[in-house]
Amino acid sequence: MIRKALLVALPLALAACGQSEPAPETTESAAPAGDPLAGVQVVVDADGLGAKGAEPLRFGAPRDEVDGAIAKALGSSPETSRNEECGAGPMDFSQFGPLQLAYMDGALRGWFLRKGEGVATSDGVRPGVTTLEGLKLERQVRELDTTLPGEFEYTTADYGTITGFAEDGNTVTALQAGVSCFSR
Repeated sequence: MIRKALLVALPLALAACGQSEPAPETTESAAPAGDPLAGVQVVVDADGLGAKGAEPLRFGAPRDEVDGAIAKALGSSPETSRNEECGAGPMDFSQFGPLQLAYMDGALRGWFLRKGEGVATSDGVRPGVTTLEGLKLERQVRELDTTLPGEFEYTTADYGTITGFAEDGNTVTALQAGVSCFSR
């Protein structure tokens, strides 16, 4: 008897649950709460970078194409420099605030990111904001024994590898992928 009553009452209860007032429409275009890429114009990942929402530019892309896309996304022109003494060979650099792009033979070969606005990894990691302990809760992290203080690497959400630095042992201070000019 109780089973029959439940079989009759359950569909009525479920139907009543579906009878709610429609959500009010809003005209705000705010990012969803907890959006890891809120305020980001450029997204970096283990294989390259690009303007948020655009097709990414991969390592090997031509410098003029990369610099043009990043300048447009960030609304600024890069400062450029060159280092003849990198271990991998002579490298050219374009600096966009916290983001440094590394080029060899006119092609993108790597990026280096410090604390600053407008740039984050595709999974929302940001130098100066993300902690090493917090990253360990979300991703596979391996601390590295090198001459560079606080160096580690982590596996990204899309299974790439990004190198990072937590010089104080806690806050992620920089991230890097691709070819670099570090001496280890």
